[in-house]
Amino acid sequence: EQKTVRVMRVLVADHNPKNIQAIVDYDCTFDHEVGNPLAFEIDAVVSPANTAGIMNGGFDAVLRSFFGTTLEYRVRMSLKEIPLSVGEARAIQTAHNKIKWLIVAPTVSIAADGLSGHASVAYSAAYNAVIEANRVGAKSLGMTGLGTGAGGLNHHEAMIQQCDGIEDALEDILEGTVNK
Repeated sequence: EQKTVRVMRVLVADHNPKNIQAIVDYDCTFDHEVGNPLAFEIDAVVSPANTAGIMNGGFDAVLRSFFGTTLEYRVRMSLKEIPLSVGEARAIQTAHNKIKWLIVAPTVSIAADGLSGHASVAYSAAYNAVIEANRVGAKSLGMTGLGTGAGGLNHHEAMIQQCDGIEDALEDILEGTVNK
């Protein structure tokens, strides 16, 4: 008899049925829904951002509309002061009464072609976003497909990488192999 211990609830919610189908096919241990992660009970949400923190496209535009431009400004200043590479993550506190954290996890570089490149970006961004959300004490993290919108990644490959990243992060947190 195995008991599942959950360190944090992770929800992937996306309007693209291809992304959700890839998660269903993966048979993950985390939650998934069709829709917008902001419509669910979460206290942290992932911004799939670009390395400059410009939130004008895809889900980032939704986040900017939801939280306001002040948060985007804070993200941009944070990334200007201490840059993040594609696949890294940083928590920025919000002023929202329920969603306390925006986990910035760039999937797109503003340099050169502007694309995120390889599906492994989705792994790194997902893994580091979960680790960072755990570090700041988030209990429930919402995200969309990472790199599958403006990032231009193959939906199925990127979602498999994202699922692997989430599962590995949750396992590493549970096993205590990462610092909280």
